[in-house]
Amino acid sequence: MIRFAIVLLLLANAGYYAFSQGMLRSLGWGPEDPSEPERVQQQVKPDALRILTPQEAKQAQEQARTVTAEPAPAPAPVAAPVAEPAAVAAAEPAADSADKTTAAEADKLAAKPADKPAEKPEKPEKKECLIAGSFDAKQVEALRLQLAKLPEGSWRLDSSTSAGRWMVYVGKFSSQEALDTRRDELRALDISTDRARIASLEPGISLGRFSSEEAAERHLATMGKKGVSGAKVVVERPEAVSYTLRLPKLDAATKKRVQSWHVMDGKELRSCS
Repeated sequence: MIRFAIVLLLLANAGYYAFSQGMLRSLGWGPEDPSEPERVQQQVKPDALRILTPQEAKQAQEQARTVTAEPAPAPAPVAAPVAEPAAVAAAEPAADSADKTTAAEADKLAAKPADKPAEKPEKPEKKECLIAGSFDAKQVEALRLQLAKLPEGSWRLDSSTSAGRWMVYVGKFSSQEALDTRRDELRALDISTDRARIASLEPGISLGRFSSEEAAERHLATMGKKGVSGAKVVVERPEAVSYTLRLPKLDAATKKRVQSWHVMDGKELRSCS
């Protein structure tokens, strides 16, 4: 088996050698010719090509410069044709007519008024975004009547809601002495106190302020368990809706007009930013 493989390998090498050397070209088998003989066949007059020595090349360059430096012969002057008397006589009236036409056109151009200089385009009026506020519900009703006179879409009213506040309150006392006596009693129970700070509730005592009524009621129940009597939950500040006027693109004339409205109630227009 090994001998057969060696013989097969020798035959393969011999076949490749015959193929690479072109011995099988008569059978149609053979490698491509890298010499590209067709390029030699396409040469035009190859026998006319001659390699010059450095001395011959220098002489050829000097001869080319001499031929280039020699000026070309000037062309012979051509005599101008002499006009016949009849042709000259016919040309004179035509020249006079052309002169008269040119003079008439010049007079028209002189009489035509100079063009007015082009007027510069006016710069667009600067507009700005302004706001004013805040307004309560009653003020905004009167403000809407004035805003209806402005172009649609040139204004808007932004609303915001401020949360209410509740207080656990003791009072109202008949005198300052009565208030001081009750405060001393509450301090003895280790309960913090504060002034009511509302004119309609003075003199009075605050046992706490809360953002919701439910929280105030819970605190009131706690105070009752500690022995505090006569306390109650009151509204310190009711929930309220306020409005801000926004004018996104206001020109100077409209700004002055809006600022003069009585419904503005002295509120100044200020920048949106």
